[in-house]
Amino acid sequence: MAKKITKIDPVKQQVVRQLQPKKRVCAYCRVSTDSREQQNSFTAQLEYYTTLIENKEDWQFSGIYADEARSGTKLAKRDDFLRMLKDCEDGKIDMIITKSLTRFARNTVDSIEAIRRLKALGVAVYFEKEHIDSLSEKSELMLTILSSLAQGESESISTNSKWAVIKRFKDGTFILGTPAYGYTKDENGELIIQEEEAAVVRRIFREYLNGKGTYAIAKDLSEQGLPTIRSAEKWNDGVIKEILLNPIYTGNLLHQKTMTTEVLPFKRQINKGQLPQYLVEDNHAPIISHEQAEAVREIFEYRRKQMGVDDTNKYQSRYAFSSRILCGECGGMFRRQKIYIGKPYEKTQWCCRQHILDNAKCSQKAIREDDIQWAFTVMWNKLVSNYTEILTPLLDTLKKLRMNEQQEQEIGECSNKIMELTEQGHILSRLVSKGYIDPAVFIERQNALTIELATVKKKRSQLLDNNGFDIEIAGTEQLLELIRNNPHVIEEYREDLFLQAIDKVIVQKNGQITFRLINRLELSEPCRKEALEDDAKAYAHRI
Repeated sequence: MAKKITKIDPVKQQVVRQLQPKKRVCAYCRVSTDSREQQNSFTAQLEYYTTLIENKEDWQFSGIYADEARSGTKLAKRDDFLRMLKDCEDGKIDMIITKSLTRFARNTVDSIEAIRRLKALGVAVYFEKEHIDSLSEKSELMLTILSSLAQGESESISTNSKWAVIKRFKDGTFILGTPAYGYTKDENGELIIQEEEAAVVRRIFREYLNGKGTYAIAKDLSEQGLPTIRSAEKWNDGVIKEILLNPIYTGNLLHQKTMTTEVLPFKRQINKGQLPQYLVEDNHAPIISHEQAEAVREIFEYRRKQMGVDDTNKYQSRYAFSSRILCGECGGMFRRQKIYIGKPYEKTQWCCRQHILDNAKCSQKAIREDDIQWAFTVMWNKLVSNYTEILTPLLDTLKKLRMNEQQEQEIGECSNKIMELTEQGHILSRLVSKGYIDPAVFIERQNALTIELATVKKKRSQLLDNNGFDIEIAGTEQLLELIRNNPHVIEEYREDLFLQAIDKVIVQKNGQITFRLINRLELSEPCRKEALEDDAKAYAHRI
């Protein structure tokens, strides 16, 4: 008996052919330098791919994605490449054309990950030079090999470039590409003093030696509108520190202060002794004396030790309040300051960064660190003493309000649709078992039902996952557990409790300190000064 065989096309392909008869094709181009030759190449690629795609009758032009002056070794810095991937995920593209694998990516890991990501979406990548379609059966092996070769070529080029640079370091022939602030280059590439900028450099050293800090110096220079390094909008303390510690201003050049990693992805790092450095003494005219530079380094070292800064880490121990204190007036972040350094009454305070830069834009005053600690201690003791009246009812309410009416309605609709589709599947099974419909038709309809059922289930899962108050509920449960483990009031500030319980601290204009807990509940306490005044008024009133 002859067997009857019927081909059943995938449902998704049928839908795509009906709704989108033409293949949506885009092109990806990249040039890695800003040279005129590369710019001409870039323009030529744009014209070529636009014409190529538009001349194909069964292709629909979906745009050109192009990254100018971008290295193929770093995927994260290629904006148009990332935008193209996003459009593929949104179902806007069916095929990508690119000149070669090296134009796509020189990093093996990034290349293979991107191709597999596109392959899972059903998006083909066609490499013209290699004649490879990423959706073909043999593409994976070939693309892996070619990507490895491309990466090896990049690493080889990098190694050769480093060797050439180091050779010029050793024989003293290296010429700086961009001179440091205060210097320019003559026709031979030698450093000469730029007097207008050099006057600013001398001022920076003079004011630092007279006791002014780097933040204050940067603020004054910005307020006076003095030209900044490389046309930046304003001066900052990091730039001031670089100038103060750069040996170039004493007439010396220090090469290889930074280094690049050996393998992809290439990363620029500070050279902390991993590689040799090359000091060229008396290379050019100095702006400041060796004695001034040495005095600056001594002051900088003293202040560094006072602030607890380490050589290997930015801080020996991260401050508990770092990146947690917000300004209630401008919304800016607070930074740590030490006042009266070296005096018996030395104190630590936190001040709004915007206020430090321009007190006309933010009038928020600084707050002492021990005042914040005191306010937290008071707030914590109140919370511990009353958590059964605050946190326990809050948790019950949050669970009841877990989903709003619209979400609840949508989830109900999805559940009903799932039941309906499931029932349709059972009916189809009964019909085919009794011979009322052809098996081929049954399979086609069953596949369509399966796809629709999966879509509805996915939507319901997303609604259940994003139905609100997850963070609040989880945070409240963590707070309750923290209080159960620490059930007693505390006599002094405990940093471990602060770090576990507090998300942000908001310093209000009226002197209130608001603590935003990890469950987003906000509790406020007056600053210690205001609290003491209130106690005094209450006592006077009682008398």
